Amino acid sequence: MTTTIPPDLIARLQKFDQLITKIEDAIEEIDVGTDKHFERSAHEMALVDSMSMFLMDSLLWAVQATKGGGADKNEDLLIDLARTKRVTADMKAINARQDAPRINKTAAANFVRNALWEVPEQGTSTETAPDPPVKMEE
Repeated sequence: MTTTIPPDLIARLQKFDQLITKIEDAIEEIDVGTDKHFERSAHEMALVDSMSMFLMDSLLWAVQATKGGGADKNEDLLIDLARTKRVTADMKAINARQDAPRINKTAAANFVRNALWEVPEQGTSTETAPDPPVKMEE
């Protein structure tokens, strides 16, 4: 008796294999040994730790799914997922702040003040003439 594997099952197994491969790649990136881990900057360590949290939550989610349920049936996993999302959002905010351009507030104020200053017309009284623009320091 010959049985064939349904194409739907083959597609699901291939997707599962791709996901497991991604998890293996993420683990290899994290697992560099404790000596190299402690050589990282505090920011890099926090990024790796948040990735580790996400990885562990993903593995717990997969284990929960193999037991016949989703994460919504495991309250501890839901709490940990919320914590991981919060940490990930904090790390994204820190990265965005570090990548944001630095603004020289004094120069920006000078640009705005000088852009709003208008040259008084000839023949008008000088009583209400605005102050001349201030030269910017270099």
